[in-house]
Amino acid sequence: MSFLGRSSMKIKWLGKYTGDNLPTADIGADHRELPEVTNKSAVLIIPIILLLQGILFVKSRFLTGALLYRRYLLVGLICGFLMAPLHELLHAVCFPKGSAVYMFYTKYGLGTTCLSPIRKRRFVLVNIFPSAVLGVLPLIVFLFIPKELPVLNSILYGLSFVNIGASFGDYMNVIHAWKIPKNAALQISGEKIYWYKA
Repeated sequence: MSFLGRSSMKIKWLGKYTGDNLPTADIGADHRELPEVTNKSAVLIIPIILLLQGILFVKSRFLTGALLYRRYLLVGLICGFLMAPLHELLHAVCFPKGSAVYMFYTKYGLGTTCLSPIRKRRFVLVNIFPSAVLGVLPLIVFLFIPKELPVLNSILYGLSFVNIGASFGDYMNVIHAWKIPKNAALQISGEKIYWYKA
């Protein structure tokens, strides 16, 4: 499979994650484990929701105004959830050329992993790219849509809300990676992420 005719990747479907069926890599003695993203990380949703509500307030008071219809807001939310496969594909295309990318599902949704070692900067890109494309970009468009188009406003806001809010685990990975040295590389193995000085 190729992305923009340039970056070839191989996607392998693993099916359901059973707790021990994710691919693993050889981990060196100098590799250190990146903190795990746990269910407690969901607390990050609170500032995300406050930020999105703040943006809605700013649009309503100082920009084009905002009129949201509950029915079409729901349409946007549903569309956001239906974009989960695209979200994972956007993670996948950020890995190095020729990488094997593995996709799977859990009771929480779809997941993507790759054993190719990557630099810290690319790791950040891997994690934020899907929410930037599917969440932040629609939110920016939403800011400039006049209130006379409430259906479009409602759908775009709902779409952004899901794609930004549901990415809290990706943001937590970025927060953890921010604390490691600038020249570090990261390696995924199984359900854990490791880093080492490259």
